Amino acid sequence: MTPAFWNPAATGLAGPSLRGKEPQRALRVEGSDAPASTATGYAMSVGDTFNGVLGAGDRDWVRVQLQPGSYVITLDSRGAAGVHDPYLRVMNGNGALIAQNDDGNGLNSRLVLNVAAPATYYLEAGSYAGAYSGAYSLGVAAVAPLRNFTMAEIAQQLTDGYWQASGGARRAFEPGPGGVLNVDLSGLTPAGRQLASMALSAWEQATGLTFNRNPGPNAAIHITFDDNQPGAWSSSIISGGRIISSEVNVGLDWLSSYGTGYNTYSYQTYIHEIGHALGLGHAGNYNGGATYGVDNHYLNDSWQASVMSYFDQRQNSSVNASYAYAVSAMMADILAMQRLYGVSGIRTGNNTYGETTNAGPSYATIAGLLRNASTRDDITFTIFDQGGVDMLDLATDTHNQRISLAPGTVSNAYGLVGNISIAPGTLIENLQAGRGNDVVIGNWTNNLLRGGPGNDTLRGNGGNDTLNGQGGADLLEGGRGNDTYVVDAADRIVEAADAGIDTVRSHASLQLGANLENLVLISGAAQNGGGNGLANRITGNAHANRLSGLQGFDTLLGLGGNDTLVGGNGNDWLDGGAGADLLEGGPGNDTYVTDGLDRIVEAAGAGIDVVRSTASLQLGANLENLVLISGAAQNGGGNGLANRITGNAHANRLSGLQGFDTLLGLGGNDTLVGGNGNDWLDGGAGADLLIGGYGNDTLLGGAGADHFAFHGGRDVVRDFQDNIDTLRIDDALWGGGTRSVAQVLQYARAVDGNTVFDFGNGNVLTLNGFANIAALQDDLIIV
Repeated sequence: MTPAFWNPAATGLAGPSLRGKEPQRALRVEGSDAPASTATGYAMSVGDTFNGVLGAGDRDWVRVQLQPGSYVITLDSRGAAGVHDPYLRVMNGNGALIAQNDDGNGLNSRLVLNVAAPATYYLEAGSYAGAYSGAYSLGVAAVAPLRNFTMAEIAQQLTDGYWQASGGARRAFEPGPGGVLNVDLSGLTPAGRQLASMALSAWEQATGLTFNRNPGPNAAIHITFDDNQPGAWSSSIISGGRIISSEVNVGLDWLSSYGTGYNTYSYQTYIHEIGHALGLGHAGNYNGGATYGVDNHYLNDSWQASVMSYFDQRQNSSVNASYAYAVSAMMADILAMQRLYGVSGIRTGNNTYGETTNAGPSYATIAGLLRNASTRDDITFTIFDQGGVDMLDLATDTHNQRISLAPGTVSNAYGLVGNISIAPGTLIENLQAGRGNDVVIGNWTNNLLRGGPGNDTLRGNGGNDTLNGQGGADLLEGGRGNDTYVVDAADRIVEAADAGIDTVRSHASLQLGANLENLVLISGAAQNGGGNGLANRITGNAHANRLSGLQGFDTLLGLGGNDTLVGGNGNDWLDGGAGADLLEGGPGNDTYVTDGLDRIVEAAGAGIDVVRSTASLQLGANLENLVLISGAAQNGGGNGLANRITGNAHANRLSGLQGFDTLLGLGGNDTLVGGNGNDWLDGGAGADLLIGGYGNDTLLGGAGADHFAFHGGRDVVRDFQDNIDTLRIDDALWGGGTRSVAQVLQYARAVDGNTVFDFGNGNVLTLNGFANIAALQDDLIIV
């Protein structure tokens, strides 16, 4: 078993890797001793190798001219008589130190220099503390420009790359997903113990591991904490790829220098060192110290991506982020831990993050820091969640936020840039933004985005989103999906064509803009609402509304209040709801729903319209059809047009009046009166009375014991049932006077399987499909 050791150095974050193959080198050799100054007579070019020899305490300088680009500079021990521990330094053209490296490749030195403009540099070959002599080989080679690493690539650096660079290999404790590790915090002061315990919670909430802080006296301890040595470091005993035990030391001097609050470098140091104890290396191949632009091997090496980096956000010139302490495992760290310990279904319920939280102790600590105006701008953190419908709450922030809910993205809040991250694979559905002028971008799930006060921009992207500006002049863009917008008078909605069926819920009067389908008025006062060229659904509130459909096949719902509904062009549906409403359908085949208190205005020749009424109703001018829809008995009457009047399941009286009408009784014991015109009467179920009136009428009794009344004209009964139905014959057909049933039956003849009563003067009653005249003796009534 061999121990792995982390130097007690500052913690930080990582960057991009080296690329390209080194070119063929020319060999240059030191003759007389090279001076350690800009007066050196030795020079080399990119691709060359310079061989020299160091005496005790000696340092050799070699000049090199470099163009913009990235270069790897190496100082290696050469041969059997090589210098024991080479130490490489790089000076600028004035001889000032700009970069140095010891042990970048075993005991040999190696660094990457990024050059922005053509310049002269001096490379110093020396040994550690000037204590060693021997031969060396100095090299300069161009490499491909550094690039940003993905979070997965940084995670691979943490779990494998760092260890492999020093000849080691991946390591981890044995527990898999949800495993338990025993820790000993007894060696710490109360302040240190508090920081260490919360840092353990941060890793618990990123890994699913559990740290037992109170193991029994005979329990094996996996991680031991102490503070009796200066600095901050961690070491591990490993066997193969398995960590047997680890030790973490964050000295009292460290806490004295960097503080004991959760918004301090001390707390971040504990998270960093515990990361080492669990098997993570550094974000770059450095240890003990590093310079950005020299020791990073990818661009985005900083605390923003990993708590295991050596570079804060200010040191990394390639990352657009504000200086802030990492108070959680960051995105790459979470992925790295998944590589080592798997995924155990962490927080799969409905969780809230940010200023309020139910997501566990370390997130509660973050919430406390965010609620405190003096600490909220000190921290950066990453949200990791694996299920449920979750919320990010940033409500009290007065700065202009830029928030993205997409997995693997970084957001700006509390006056900082790039301080809130959402881990890859983590979906946060809902957001409460702050009090500034915020920009909020959703993800592909169904998001609820609330802007708060201020002039906000909310973009839903995919999913069926709800966007609520909550005050201010907001810009709302739902994107694809069936979105809901909650707006006031100052807001503007942008919706693309064919991007879903969208609903606007408005506190103010509103005319729907382009590509918006539905409108709901939600204030506590009278409002107006208008549609557009689409098929709109417009819903009022409990007060007096004016709803206008304009073009399209619209649905207008007044709800409460005395409303005015104007359908416009198209086949519209107008339902005033409660109140005395004015309903005007306009051109098209419109449907009106009324409670009987409403007034319906319909122009002549403006379509075939239907009135659906919950009360008894006589059709007004220019209305064609009526349907009774209450749960009780109702009456319905037509007008001078060809009406279609439909009853309900109860006893209805339906009257056609003028026109060629169709009366449908449906259920119940109905009375159907055709009036003038050639009418169609269908009683439906129930014992119905069917009176054709004048004209050539067709009568169907339907189920039940029906009465067919004949007063004149040429009527046809299509479903007479012997001993069930009854014929009621008006004596005015023969000029009045009493006649017996037998006498009346003398008017009947059997013709082609039908019974035909011919009373003269064109008054003819036909019973279709019934020819047994004698059987009518007990089925006929004279009135």
